[in-house]
Amino acid sequence: MNRSSISISEGRLQRASQNPSIYISKFRQVLLRHGMTMSLIFFGCLLFPVVFAALFSSLDKFFLNINRYAFVSLGLSFFMFFYLRLFSKELSYRQTFWIIYLLFISIIEEIGFRVSLPILFSDSFLKEHNFLIGIFLSNLLFASLHYFTLRWKLKACIFTFLGGIGLSRLFYVTEDLALIILVHWAITFLNTPTAPNNISTEK
Repeated sequence: MNRSSISISEGRLQRASQNPSIYISKFRQVLLRHGMTMSLIFFGCLLFPVVFAALFSSLDKFFLNINRYAFVSLGLSFFMFFYLRLFSKELSYRQTFWIIYLLFISIIEEIGFRVSLPILFSDSFLKEHNFLIGIFLSNLLFASLHYFTLRWKLKACIFTFLGGIGLSRLFYVTEDLALIILVHWAITFLNTPTAPNNISTEK
């Protein structure tokens, strides 16, 4: 398979770089830099009791209809499988673990940046403008961390910020955290469907 055909299905982490020293090219780099950073923020947020109240409230729809979310999750898994097969990607143990990692990171990022940090950044729940500032700061941090942990280009991180704002808006409208997590998972997979594969030179 030639390079041009591979690029059809590859995402941000698979795009080549002219400077290997600032390029994230290995799965373990993503786990250590990105996964660990987001996990620390996630667990740090859980130390605040107010976060637990908001978290359980945002999962009301999930607990009322778990079967529906399980069905949608299964459907997304099948979609990812067929998507990979469509582009002749091998569904190896490593690739399966990558998909699971994308789900894991979607869960902790949505709990951290869409539920917890907007609350913690806000001075009061009663002042809407303060909460909006909290949303802005949370998504700004969200995009900035991706710039440093995954070393994306600035342009990509601007789109990450805007995407985070979009997810925050969707969460505000639906009040359905499980839905937001599934949307995040699907978008992240489409953006980066395969694990980093050590590409280090641009063609």
